[in-house]
Amino acid sequence: MTPTRGAAEPMQERARRTRRAILLAAAEAFAENGYLATTTSDIAARAGVTKGALVFHFPAKAGVAVAIVEECYEQWPTVVADARLRHERMTEVIGEVLHRVAMQIREDPIVRATVRLQAERALIGEPVRTPHVAWTAAMTELFQAAERRGELRSGADPAVLGRVVVASFHGVQHVSGSLSGHADVGERVAEWWAVFRAGFEAGPETESETGSETESEAESEAE
Repeated sequence: MTPTRGAAEPMQERARRTRRAILLAAAEAFAENGYLATTTSDIAARAGVTKGALVFHFPAKAGVAVAIVEECYEQWPTVVADARLRHERMTEVIGEVLHRVAMQIREDPIVRATVRLQAERALIGEPVRTPHVAWTAAMTELFQAAERRGELRSGADPAVLGRVVVASFHGVQHVSGSLSGHADVGERVAEWWAVFRAGFEAGPETESETGSETESEAESEAE
C-alpha cells in the first residue's frame, strides 16, 4: 500500500529535524574542538541521536563538515540583500554586512564552525570551498557599486579594497577569537571599520563632483 501524504509528511519532518540537530551539534563540536578531535560519536551524543541515524544522513564525518560550510555560504547573499534594502549608501551597506558577519561568527555555530573548518580543510578529505574567494568577489562588487555612486576617494581601487577588507576583517575576528572567544568581535570590527573606512571614503565635496549613479544603473543593481 502506498503511504498517504499525511503519513509521509511527519516522517519527512522528523528527518529534517534530525538532520538539523546533527548539523548544529557537529558545528558546535567542530568550532570548539576542531575537525580531527571531533568524532561521530561526539556528534551523535550532542545531537541526541543514534549512530545509525547519523550515518543515515551523513555516512562520513567529512560529509557533515562539507554540509556545514555549504550552509554557511548559502547565508551570504541574503545578508548582502538585506543590507542593500536598509541603506542607500554602499559604504553603509558594506559596514552592515561586516557587522552582521561578525555577529554570526559570535552567535551562529554554523558560521563559527565554518571559520575553523576552512582553516583545517586539508584535514577533511573531501573538497571544501576555498576560503575568502567568494567573499572577496562579493565585497569587490559592493565597492564597485560605491565607486559608481561617487563614494570612493579618487584612485581607490574596488578590487584592492575588496581583497584588503576581507583579509583585514579575517585578522580582526581571528584576534578577537584568540583573546576573547569572539565575545568582543562586534566592538573590534566596528572600531577597525571606522579606521579603514576613513581611508577610502570620499568626502561630500568629492561626491558632489563625481555625481551619483543614473537611475538605470541603480535599477540594474537592485536586480
